[in-house]
Amino acid sequence: QVLQNVYQRNYDWKKEQCKQLFDDLVDISQNNRTHFLGSIVSIYHDDGEDREYLIIDGQQRLTTISLLLLAIYKIIDKNLLETNVNKEQIKDEYLENKYSKDDQKIRLKPVKNDKNAFASLFKEEDDYIQNTNITINFQYFYERILKKELSMDKLFLAIKQLVIVEIELKNGEDDPQLIFESLNSTGLDLAEADKVRNFILMKENSLIQEKFYTLYWNKIEKNTNYNVSDFIRDYLTIKERVIPNKSKVYLHFKKYVINNNLNIENLLKDL
Repeated sequence: QVLQNVYQRNYDWKKEQCKQLFDDLVDISQNNRTHFLGSIVSIYHDDGEDREYLIIDGQQRLTTISLLLLAIYKIIDKNLLETNVNKEQIKDEYLENKYSKDDQKIRLKPVKNDKNAFASLFKEEDDYIQNTNITINFQYFYERILKKELSMDKLFLAIKQLVIVEIELKNGEDDPQLIFESLNSTGLDLAEADKVRNFILMKENSLIQEKFYTLYWNKIEKNTNYNVSDFIRDYLTIKERVIPNKSKVYLHFKKYVINNNLNIENLLKDL
């Protein structure tokens, strides 16, 4: 299983959210209870060798749990704490697919910049990519585990007591974009640009998604200093001579693409 989310937004959880998660794990252990973490919604593509799960909802939580598990693995690997937890179990079941090619072993594949930061954490500390939420949150977990609020055994058991709702969509039958829109229709945190990006990428296979993201979308993000929603609003204003409402940029963009029957790659080039 290879977890991919190339059309997801960047990883934006801060230390505050990581602290809350760890506090919840301490509470789980001390009070012998479960804790509902949320939902994971995915759709898979099967190329005959690997089954790739494209994450539609739950990316932030999934990435954070992966960082926590990686911190546990690193601490055990360096023999910094005594534990009965099997580091190879963590590595093989949650972090890497040992049967994949070397550059494909890591199970979780965040978006481009986060992907590089996450991959660097599997190397030595001198190789870590600094000043990213990925690395900062990993180091937070690493340092907090070493404070021994919980033994490693109790911490790992508490992680296993986290409860999720897992929803797996059927490729070719379910429309991931419509489900994504429904899941996020009442949310305030999702930017209009996130909806636009998913509209552009979600119906493509994973190889085309990676190509479009790397060649076009990631460059758009960087060139706008990640203020993509306002940029698309200006773009539509130029194209249609009408200024979209800030909260309806995605709907205007979707209508613009459909009404003009636009080729997605040509559109991305123009953007």
